[in-house]
Amino acid sequence: MKKTFTILLSLAVGCALGLTVVMLSKSSESASNETVNPVVDVVALIVAVVLASYLQIILHEAGHLVCGLLTGYRFVSFRVGSLVLFNDGNGKLRFKRFKVAGTGGQCLMSPPDVPIEKLPTGLYNAGGALMNLLCATVALLLIIYCDNMHFFIRYFLSSTVAVGCVFALLNGIPMKLGGIANDGYNILYLKRDRQSVKGFCSQLVVNEKLQNGVRLSQMPDEVFDLGGEINYSDPLQANVGLMLISRELDKGNIKVAHEQFKELLNSHGKELLSLFRLEAGSELMFTSLVTGDEDVAQNSINDKMLMQYITKHARVMSTKQRALMAKALLFDNDRTEAERLYNDVVARRDSYLMQGEVKSDIELMKHLLEAQNNDQDQVKSTN
Repeated sequence: MKKTFTILLSLAVGCALGLTVVMLSKSSESASNETVNPVVDVVALIVAVVLASYLQIILHEAGHLVCGLLTGYRFVSFRVGSLVLFNDGNGKLRFKRFKVAGTGGQCLMSPPDVPIEKLPTGLYNAGGALMNLLCATVALLLIIYCDNMHFFIRYFLSSTVAVGCVFALLNGIPMKLGGIANDGYNILYLKRDRQSVKGFCSQLVVNEKLQNGVRLSQMPDEVFDLGGEINYSDPLQANVGLMLISRELDKGNIKVAHEQFKELLNSHGKELLSLFRLEAGSELMFTSLVTGDEDVAQNSINDKMLMQYITKHARVMSTKQRALMAKALLFDNDRTEAERLYNDVVARRDSYLMQGEVKSDIELMKHLLEAQNNDQDQVKSTN
């Protein structure tokens, strides 16, 4: 799947292999007398690890869901890989495809209507790791107390124990994985700073509204008010800072947004998570192309990592299609490609998860095409 999942899977394979050897040696007397071909043995173990990994991803997100519901949160969306189950805002559950770099899954919920100082955040964020550990414990008990177990079931349960422990550690111990702050990292910041709690709450509220078709410019100012200066080393606050600039872009204040994105990356680029730097860099490329800041635009387009990120997520994020459309129209002078990208977003508008976002992007893309048409008409009339 993604880089983070590859790391997790590699660790899990090593742990599962070691654990399986131990379990096999301890249960050899009680295991069935079936003879397993060494090649089949290895293949079965690999399959068991992969299945256990996917199971633990699902259980991890289910842990967030259960703990969120227990503490008053409301369901918004549940994602495993790129498959998302979400509430469409009308009480109906629907499926879409959407992915976020550096994550194997995600459970988003709407916060309960309580004062910010009483907002429960610990159990919701810890729920994923707790569920991984619970599942690993159940699998371990089955291995210990169940005799005459089929060799594949034994492999699968051993892998479930190993993968569950790995997932719990990598999500529970505060760290950054693939440019994303893990659950433990979020819990750490939520305990340190009240503004982080506000930032956490703002993200959940904004995500719910965007999914329901509300644009950033239509949301009330208080949603983005953290009550003080933003600490960009704190991902919960930094994300709100990015949304504030994107809000200016949605309002049509492209020059203002351009200067703010430049200032953000120049002054706080080293503090930002790598995912946030890429997101800001994508928007900076767009605004530099539109405002005619040729040097910044050229530097952005020459950034291979940035362009790979934009291209990779273009099919599921309309903001990336918008960036590529601006490049085609204003840098490559390829209006045909620009119109193709615009028409693709319009045709697939209902397939995007963040409906408020796609509404904004379609309007910005349409404006660019119309603006170039007007410029060409003026040139013709002058001639």
